[in-house]
Parts: sequence; C-alpha cells; structure tokens
Amino acid sequence: MVLLIGATGFLGPPVLKKLLENNYDVDCLVRADSERSKLLDTARSAGKKIKFNTGTLQSGDSIISAIKEAKSAVYMIDLKYTHLLETFLSTVKRTGLKRVVFISSTTILIPLESMIKKKKIDSESLIKNSGLDYTILRPSMIYGSKNDINFSKMIRFIKRKGFFITFGSGNNLIQPIHIEDVASSIADVLDSKKTYQKTYNIAGKNPLKYNEMLDIVRNKLKKKFKVIKIPIKLGILLISIYSKISKNPSLVPGQIERMVINKSYPYDKARADFNFSPASFEDGIEKLIKELEVQD
Repeated sequence: MVLLIGATGFLGPPVLKKLLENNYDVDCLVRADSERSKLLDTARSAGKKIKFNTGTLQSGDSIISAIKEAKSAVYMIDLKYTHLLETFLSTVKRTGLKRVVFISSTTILIPLESMIKKKKIDSESLIKNSGLDYTILRPSMIYGSKNDINFSKMIRFIKRKGFFITFGSGNNLIQPIHIEDVASSIADVLDSKKTYQKTYNIAGKNPLKYNEMLDIVRNKLKKKFKVIKIPIKLGILLISIYSKISKNPSLVPGQIERMVINKSYPYDKARADFNFSPASFEDGIEKLIKELEVQD
C-alpha cells in the first residue's frame, strides 16, 4: 500500500493516476473536510478503487494508523511547512515505515536568499538525517494542470486580454516540467533501491529563453498577442507599491527579482538512475492548451 500525503493538492490526481496505472494499491491521507471528488474521479477512470484515511499533519496521533498500514509513502506537502514535516517524521519513527519519496523544489537552487528557500533547505536536511530510505525529487516550475498558477493562468489571461506583461529582457532561461513527468518520476523511483538516500533535480527537456517560451505559446495558441516588457527596476517599484496597497497581492517584489534569474537544471543523474526522459515544452504546452479548450 502506498500512502499519498498531500493528495488533494494539484499534484495528487496525476500522481494517483500514474500509481494506479502501475498497479499500486493507494491510500490517500486527507483531512475530514477535504474535497475528494477529483481523486475519486481519477480512480474511477482507471477502473480502480482507492482508500481514504482521515487525519492531519497537525497531529501525529491522527495519522499514525495510516502510516502503520503503508509499505511506502509519497510526501507532497510543500517543504516550506517544516513544522508539518517534523510531525510526519516524528510519527514515522513510531512505525515500521522506511520508504518515502519527498517532493521538494528547485527553489533551493536559486541564488537569492528568502525565508521560503531557507525553510525548504531546513526540511531537506531533516529528511536526510531521518534514517529513512528517502528519495527527494526537486521539480522545476510545474505546469500541465488547469489548476497550476503558471502557464494555465498565463494562457487564460492572454485569451481574455490579448496581451501579456513581462519583466526584464526575456533572455533569462527557464526549464518548466510537465506535471505528468513529475508523476512518472515518482512512480519510477518508488520501488527503486538505486534511488535511496538520493536527491534529484527534474526539469523539462531543454532550457528556453523566456522570449522563446512566449513564441512557442503564441504558435500553439494560434493567437497574436502583444508582449509588454517592463524594466526590472521599474517593475520592482510598481510591484512594491501594489503589494502595499493590495490586501491580497498576487505578486511581490521578490518574485520580480527571481524572474530574471536563469533557471536551467541538468538532470543527468535522474536520467542515469531511473531513465528520466521529460517532454519538450512544445509538446507539453500544446497538450495543456487542448485540455484548457475542453475544460474552459
């Protein structure tokens, strides 16, 4: 039995689908008030049944029975919540569970200091010193779900407004990864002892300049749209003002600074150890656009 922790997040359904396709028995740890319909629909589409265990990472006692039943686990809670990870790890010590795959992020590799980066680094350190047969996967920017806050949001904005705003020259590199490649990586490493006590960066097939990415989106959308480029210093000033007057800002100055950093991540180790072979951005974004056309 594989225990999915964080299954109601946007990664949950594709990971569940991939595990069911690989004939794993799956148990989802969920809060009592969690929405389960997407997971149930995924299982139904696969012709499989799944089990739900109710609990919260705020309380070790509420999750211990689910952990005791599991042969392995996939931990998909954002590692910036170090206190929740601490609860999980301390509870695991009271059980016989040894094998856990953790989802981290390439945020750790960005050469800018932030509180979120520090928390993720601290969490990875706790995992590495836990005594578990762990594997840490660090995906780059994930896209491919209608619920992602990256390209789905961008595509919907472009369709509505006919333009898109960027900051900087657009020559910085990005290497987004399709959500299905993340799900496949989890399934591929789960029973692979070769990946025990290892950390892997996983990303899209090739790095792209931000401008190249926009050209691909334009071609796949088959829609002309204007790109408005705002210099970084002006962008930081404008977003600083916006973040102060908005009660719930969707952008903060630190995000603008990160937009001009090259985010290119070699994945040779993942390719060597579990044959990681991700989709190109061209293929991945075309698939997402078609899915959004059906769903929207």
